[in-house]
Amino acid sequence: MENPFEVCHEAEAPTSAADQAAYASEQPAWVSAHEGVARPDMPAADSGILSLLVGVFVLIGLNIKHVRRVFKTLPSDLLTIRQRENAFDEHTANEKRVVLLMMIELCVVEGLLFFLWLGGNTATVAADQARPMASTILALTGLAGGFLIFQFAACMTVGYVFTDRLRASLWRKGLNASAMLLGVCLAAPALLALFYPALTSKMLIVAAILYILSRICFISKGFRIFYTNFPSLLYFILYLCTLEIIPVIAVTSLAAEICVKVQ
Repeated sequence: MENPFEVCHEAEAPTSAADQAAYASEQPAWVSAHEGVARPDMPAADSGILSLLVGVFVLIGLNIKHVRRVFKTLPSDLLTIRQRENAFDEHTANEKRVVLLMMIELCVVEGLLFFLWLGGNTATVAADQARPMASTILALTGLAGGFLIFQFAACMTVGYVFTDRLRASLWRKGLNASAMLLGVCLAAPALLALFYPALTSKMLIVAAILYILSRICFISKGFRIFYTNFPSLLYFILYLCTLEIIPVIAVTSLAAEICVKVQ
């Protein structure tokens, strides 16, 4: 009798050891496979981070006409100590808005670089275990903004105490110029480190060098403004320790704490 359903009978079961080995049933491979792991969550794929960067660059692009006008005066603001006032040196309301946008852009890229340096270990963990990178970078951006405000307050205070109004204004313009140029220069290494993680360590070194160069330009202008005689070097050394070294160490420590604690 034909077996239309191809059902095996007990008599057809393998009896020898060779038959049992040949016809042994095994558990399907998919039953014993490894459990799937969530794809790593990278900063370049975070919509919050990309929205923040795009928003800042779009606002700057919309004011490109005034950006060019502001950047024409940056070399002289950064390097010269011309001691005569000129009515054409004053910025218009549009140019002041550009200066503010450039400062915001500096804070954003500094926050991103802080995260890539100090919080980079959170960028490659699984998505269900990762800290919210956008909120961390936003907190680091706020820290960079607070540090920039501190620098301007310190610049105004030192200028008010140790020199006249015109020299203090020249020094403040030097700080403005160095900050804006630094923001422009840091944008390239920050974006390269963001979208090409293999270059992160090299871009962080480049960013550190650019920051040091910007501070050297600003400090050299301050030295030419405030230096009067050899004993004034003591005040200059105190200035370096109080306003250029200790605050940077403090900000770095706070940034590390933010990268650890922000959940």
